[in-house]
Amino acid sequence: MKKKTKAAILASVASVLLVGFALVRKLRRRRLPRAPYVNHAVEREHYINSILHGSERHCVSQIRMKPIAFHQLCHILTEGEYIRPTIHMPVQEQVLLFLHIIGHNVRFRVIGSRSTETVHRYFKVVLRGVLKLYRALIRLPSENTPPEIRDSRRFYPFLKDCVGAIDGTHVRASVPPEIQGRFRGRKDGTTQNVLAAISFDLKFTYVLAGWEGSAHDSRVLNDAFARPGGFSIPEGKYYLGDAGYGNKNGILSPYRSVRYHLKEFSDRLPENEQELFNLRHSSLRTTIERGFGVLKKRFRVLDAEPFWSFETQVKVVLACCVIHNHIMGVDPADYIMESAMNQEAAKGNKPSNTFKAGSFALVAKEISAQFGVECHPSYVENRLRTLRTMWKDIQTIRKKSGFGWDDNMKMITCDAKTYQEEVMAHRKHAEYLNKKIEMYDELAIVVGKDMATGSFAKSYVDIDTEHDNAESNEMVGDNGEEGVVEKGKNAVESSTTGSTFSKSRKRGRAPPSDDSALTDLSDQLKEIAVALKEINRGPVDHTSLYSEVMAMVADGYSEDMLATAFDHLCENEKAAMGFLAKNGNLRKRWMDSFLFTQL
Repeated sequence: MKKKTKAAILASVASVLLVGFALVRKLRRRRLPRAPYVNHAVEREHYINSILHGSERHCVSQIRMKPIAFHQLCHILTEGEYIRPTIHMPVQEQVLLFLHIIGHNVRFRVIGSRSTETVHRYFKVVLRGVLKLYRALIRLPSENTPPEIRDSRRFYPFLKDCVGAIDGTHVRASVPPEIQGRFRGRKDGTTQNVLAAISFDLKFTYVLAGWEGSAHDSRVLNDAFARPGGFSIPEGKYYLGDAGYGNKNGILSPYRSVRYHLKEFSDRLPENEQELFNLRHSSLRTTIERGFGVLKKRFRVLDAEPFWSFETQVKVVLACCVIHNHIMGVDPADYIMESAMNQEAAKGNKPSNTFKAGSFALVAKEISAQFGVECHPSYVENRLRTLRTMWKDIQTIRKKSGFGWDDNMKMITCDAKTYQEEVMAHRKHAEYLNKKIEMYDELAIVVGKDMATGSFAKSYVDIDTEHDNAESNEMVGDNGEEGVVEKGKNAVESSTTGSTFSKSRKRGRAPPSDDSALTDLSDQLKEIAVALKEINRGPVDHTSLYSEVMAMVADGYSEDMLATAFDHLCENEKAAMGFLAKNGNLRKRWMDSFLFTQL
């Protein structure tokens, strides 16, 4: 009996082992499912072919131009060696990525076929290449009478010397918080003021980008005239400008306080010579409005929140204008052009940088409705004059020595002695000192038009200078490594020339032209040597360091910026000791350099 039981148990165990062994073998034969292999190179090629060899409308919707314009742009960039093909990416794909990004305001990480770093690097390469086409594509107009005027009895011979129109437009800008006040104008948010001149065939003849949004158009125009190699107008010719520019040599403005915009003449024809002139002037000057409309509709990046540094934002504006001129010269007739033209034709009115009589009337009407009192437009205009005077006083005080600025409280700060001296000299200024200035931000938007400096503005001359000073472009080695090495705010980027080495980008300096330059250099070296001797004298006295740093308020630096610099020096003792050892001029240079790295 025991033997039978034992045999049964052994048989059961053997059966279990055999079943288990069979299951193990079966599981071993079964492989885990894997994702199917994807050939990204083939997918990219298929995607590019679907755009360039599909319908023209699909091509325009993706890269904002027809295939013929795209192929010719690639040919120009390649022929001039502004862009070179690499083992990683052909020229067509480089240009296509760039156009897709600026055409739809697409972030680098959204381009899924390539890594973010690769897209960023080739975007920079194409941006530099396009900017080098500025001289070839954005040129001054011919001195001959434009056919749009010559062939029209409405304009010829009265405006036969007119060569185009000029105006400014606002483009969205993303800047650090400490300087956003300068970029806030009457538009929503922060913007840059872009000056452009355009011919009647909708080609830009001059572009200056980068001025802060608070700058008045006439101030930007004066800067364009004053720049080396800046805006110039042929002798005896002129551009049409709005009333904000005023009549000056080369700029013809309309009559003030007279009907001007096209829709104002829709119900009632001109009744005198001035109105007739304004109607003809407006009919021609709408060219610049149509040009801006087409530009912003074609390149959505100009009308959306940017995500690059402000320096790149300025370059992108110039690049968009260059590409616009290329398209207008090759094949401008596409649905983007038609759609933009229809929109601009429906407008007929554009707000300028100055308040019109109609604006005062609207405000007066709103006040009367809100508060149940009678308000006349003249009251609003007088109040605006008062606000302008108030703003001027506030800015005058802020520029004086001994006064600080608390941006959180919107308050001008000073000590008791400075307060007494200022009030004794200007009694009305007491209301602005050590007290919160109510509605300061709103006041800045309405009347704060003197905050801009133009330090970021660039035209093609500035871009060319930057390129000439760079010793080498970005490079990519044959080993296929693609990287961007960043140190602080400066980046040394690999390029696409196929070389096995890379050079750091340095600024070239012209040699001294005379003995005075050598003397200045010698004096500066002496000052630096004296400063180096003072570095290791002993521990830093943070109280005296704070006093020395904050004393630079008198040099025009804000307290917030100086507080940031003080915190940096407290964390870096040697830098603090070097700062204390420097004289006033060297301290200013150090402060400018430090604040630039914080932008």
